[in-house]
Amino acid sequence: MSAPAPTTKNIHLRPTASIHPLATLTAGPAQHPLTLHPNAYIHLRAHLDTTHCAVTIGESCIVSEKAVVGSVSSTAEPPSQGDEIQLKQEEKEKEEEVIMLGNHVVLESKSIVEAGARVGAGTVVEIGPLCTVEPYEVVPDHTVIYGRNQRRIDRSGADAARAKTVELHIEALRRMEMAARKK
Repeated sequence: MSAPAPTTKNIHLRPTASIHPLATLTAGPAQHPLTLHPNAYIHLRAHLDTTHCAVTIGESCIVSEKAVVGSVSSTAEPPSQGDEIQLKQEEKEKEEEVIMLGNHVVLESKSIVEAGARVGAGTVVEIGPLCTVEPYEVVPDHTVIYGRNQRRIDRSGADAARAKTVELHIEALRRMEMAARKK
C-alpha cells in the first residue's frame, strides 16, 4: 500500500519552479505543505516526501535524479515502551518542523535529506547513499558533503560564481527536458 500523493492545495510552486512529471511526491495523512521557490528544479525520479514534515526548497535549488528529501532513517531504532510518552511529546514539539533547503543548494544523485533537516545556502550534497543529512541536523552555508558523509566548508569566496553555475545548470536541465518532450 503506497502513501498518498500531496494534494495540489499543499504544493506551492513559485514562478519558474518546476517538478519533473516523473518525480515522486509522497504525503502522509497530515498533508504537510511542499514549497518550491523561484527557479527550483526537481529532476525526474527525485523523491520528495512530506509525510513527517513540511518541505521548503529555496531559490535556484536542484534536487537531482534519485535524491530523496524527507525520508526517515532506516537505521533509527524503534522506541522502547518507556520512551513512547517522551516520543509523543517530542513529535508534538517537532510537528511544525520543516525541511529547509537554502538558496542554490544542489542535492546530487542518491543523496538523502531526512525529516526536519536544514541545509544552508550554497551547500552541495554529493553523490552516494552515504551522503545523508540526518533528521533535524543543521548544515552550515556552503558545506560540501561528499564520500562517506565527509564534510568541508567551502571558503573560496566564489559564492556568486557558484550561484551562476547552478542557475546555468537549471537552464540546461530545462532545455533538455523541453527537447525530450518534443521527440
